[in-house]
Parts: sequence; structure tokens; C-alpha cells
Amino acid sequence: MSKVATIAAMRLTAAAVIVAALGVQAWADLTFGTFTWAELPGYFTPLAAITAVVALTGAAVTGAQEPRWIALLRVNAATYGVVTGVVYWWLLSGVATPVFPWANLVLHGGTGAILVADWFLVGQGSRLPVRTWWTVLAVPAAWLAYLFARALTDGWVPYPFLDPAHGLASVVGSVAAIAAAGFVVAAILHACAPMRVVRLPVHAAASEGRNASQ
Repeated sequence: MSKVATIAAMRLTAAAVIVAALGVQAWADLTFGTFTWAELPGYFTPLAAITAVVALTGAAVTGAQEPRWIALLRVNAATYGVVTGVVYWWLLSGVATPVFPWANLVLHGGTGAILVADWFLVGQGSRLPVRTWWTVLAVPAAWLAYLFARALTDGWVPYPFLDPAHGLASVVGSVAAIAAAGFVVAAILHACAPMRVVRLPVHAAASEGRNASQ
């Protein structure tokens, strides 16, 4: 088996593990908890996990010819995984009682570790343009828009630090702090791209785009 095929197989295996953990966790939350299907999109962890699965699958399929959007999806998914893990273990683990600890560990730690390792080890040897870094905010922005709509509709919020009862300043401060931390994580991952162990060739379209912008 070639190096590219081996990497693809490992990525697909990791994606399958994340899907299994997400499915088990969702079933447990809906069966043993007080969750509803309408509430699940309000939690960032499932969104981060889905993004991770798409990123790993897309990277496995494209292989050595990795387009820019896949690279961005990978680094963004890695950022979400890291932030999700840090926020969970820092703010939420004390009040959580997971039914399946292994699934909880995969979603709140394992996913981030897998994506960060994949990002550091495999990829093109050049950094992505700084003007593309803002894309890391796309999924969180859509998530916050959903939460804002839910809060206006029925007052429901998924996390204690987003509870309006604590005051608008507290909520805004929490969101701003997490967003800033996420952007710092993304910037570090972007900056470390040239140190990768396995270098992929630069995609033709990306190379032409860089040449045109010079």
C-alpha cells in the first residue's frame, strides 16, 4: 500500500470512530438525558465532530491533490476540536455525567488530537494565505445565529456561560474570549504548516492562484 493510500485509510478510520462516538453520544443524550432533536444543533460539539468527519473524509478522498478548501476545512476542524476539548474540560466537565465515557472522550479530546496530529504531520509545505484565515469563524457564526434565534423564540441556551441571566456583558465576554482563543489556535496551526513531516505537492489550481496574485 502506498503512503497516500495508508494516510487515506487512517483518515477514514478516524472519521468512522468519530461518527460512531457521535452516534452513541447522541443516542445516549436523547435516551437518558433531557435532550431533544431540536436542541442538538445548539451544542457546538456535534457541529465540530461533523466538520471533523467531513474534513477527514475530504482529505482522504483528495489525497495528494489537496485543494485549498480541504486544507482550510482541516485547519478549521482542528481548531474546533481543540476549542471544544478545552472548553469542555475547563468549564463543563464538572457538571457532565457521560453515559459512555469513551464516546465523550473521543468528542471532547480525541477528535481535536487526531485533527491536530493530521494537520501537523501531513499536508503541503506552504502556509495558506492570511486572507483565508477568517473562514474559521464561519461555523461558529452560524451556530451563534441559531442560538440567538432560539433564545428569542423560547429562551433556551445550551451552556451556562451563554445564559442571559448572567448579564449581556458576561455572555459577550465569554463568546469573545472563546472566539479569540480559537483564532489564536487557528493562527498557530497555520503558522506551523511548513514544519510538516509528510509534504504533499502543491495543487495546480492553488499554485496558479498564488502566481496570479504575485
